Amino acid sequence: MTTPFSGNEQELSDPLGELPLDFTGFFLEEHTKWLIYAKSRLGNRQDAEDAVQDAGATLYAKWHTALRCPDLLAVRAFAWKVVRDRVIDLLRTRSRRAKVERFARQEVEVTSEEELNRLVEREALTWAMGELTKVRPIHAEVVRLRQLRMDYAQIGAVLDIAPSTAKTYYSLGWHHLQYLLDPQRDQQEGHLT
Repeated sequence: MTTPFSGNEQELSDPLGELPLDFTGFFLEEHTKWLIYAKSRLGNRQDAEDAVQDAGATLYAKWHTALRCPDLLAVRAFAWKVVRDRVIDLLRTRSRRAKVERFARQEVEVTSEEELNRLVEREALTWAMGELTKVRPIHAEVVRLRQLRMDYAQIGAVLDIAPSTAKTYYSLGWHHLQYLLDPQRDQQEGHLT
């Protein structure tokens, strides 16, 4: 007597086969991306590490729920949502004054015009991302996730949007950043008024 799974028939594929079933393996695999994301949102490595550790503890408590997801993409999306929620919580609880004090304590030694230009560009990009986050937070979020080399399907799963919508939001967000960073924008706007 043969069973449906005996003989030369194809083996069924396990949709979570690529996933390390132990939480530690999964956490170590994803940790760096989460940390980069958290740092880009929080602007401080220590805050980012705290957020990722807190998110890891929350995810560990919910690991049995994550393993019930239908595939690896869904498990990763579940984990990203936990990380994003923790980062958002920290953003809400950090006061504006603490952020200003943190930046005031930083000393930057500029020894060349090239370093000064890089510093100005970095500050300008930080400002532009902040402005984009104010007017189109979902576009800013897609841009941040694409910077981590996430594909549109994964971004869509994390943000609960279609991959094509993620692609559109990335394009719109990127064009808005380019507009904000255009050095001639102020001159052009001055001529229009």
